[in-house]
Amino acid sequence: MELINERGERRAGMDLARLKDLWFMWSFCNLECTHCYVGSSPRNRTLELLTLEDVIPFLMEARDLGVEHVYFTGGEPFADPEIVDMIEAALRIGAVTVLTNGVGPIARRFDDLSRLRERLTIRVSLDHFDPARHDAVRGAGAFRSSVSTVRELRRRGVRVVVTATPLVFEGTSVTRDEAIAEFESLFAGLDVAIKLLPATLQLGAEVRRTGAPEPVPFLTERQMRNARPADFQCRTSRCVQKIAGRLRVYPCPIIYDDPEFELGSTLRESFRRVYLGHHGCVNFCYRHRGKCGDEQLVARAEQGP
Repeated sequence: MELINERGERRAGMDLARLKDLWFMWSFCNLECTHCYVGSSPRNRTLELLTLEDVIPFLMEARDLGVEHVYFTGGEPFADPEIVDMIEAALRIGAVTVLTNGVGPIARRFDDLSRLRERLTIRVSLDHFDPARHDAVRGAGAFRSSVSTVRELRRRGVRVVVTATPLVFEGTSVTRDEAIAEFESLFAGLDVAIKLLPATLQLGAEVRRTGAPEPVPFLTERQMRNARPADFQCRTSRCVQKIAGRLRVYPCPIIYDDPEFELGSTLRESFRRVYLGHHGCVNFCYRHRGKCGDEQLVARAEQGP
């Protein structure tokens, strides 16, 4: 199909150069945050929980393709009963990061995470340094629980990154440096990395919170002259999701349950062009140069609020 708009411009696409980051993702979560782009909740099973049996073939394929980093995200990964087994398997082929809200299920895994800590990073989401502002998004008591989780993980020697969305700037004049300083003060002396994400995603629950997003613009090859291939996650990443009992590969963890962007059922099948027509491609990657991987997150001085 020829992807050309009414002005005769070709839609931009991106080829996978190499597999660097492999993501596993599901939608079940113990919380129901008002800004969650996946719309995760205790009732959302659209992206089904994964098993070790589901994950192993992708890990073996990823190993052969030279993967460097494996990520587990949600939803809440620690709500999956086989998450520790999956982490252990992933650690045999690369570094591992698990994204978590830091509330509830992770507390049952502290001993396991301490045992596996050598190449493991835990990313805990905090939306504000003010407990009331954070809990307004994630639920009563979430701030206290997440902060306690960070402190306990660091006490056990587990590497921790705290990430915050631009919600920290809503309705305030706080600057990026001031926000990071406030977060750092929560964990003084604990060697916790603080990262601020460059944009929220106008998907899922965030659409209900803020109103319908703008129509997705047609990102063209001409516009891509002002961008670098490395600015797009799909250049080096793939994401595995289980939908209606079938394992499927998507370009990245921003895009989920959308047949237009499904790339097959194996990683090798996914080595084909991704057309940059998703809301996340345009607003997160193209406009904000956003990345989901650990080393690619936007930090202190790189971008204003």
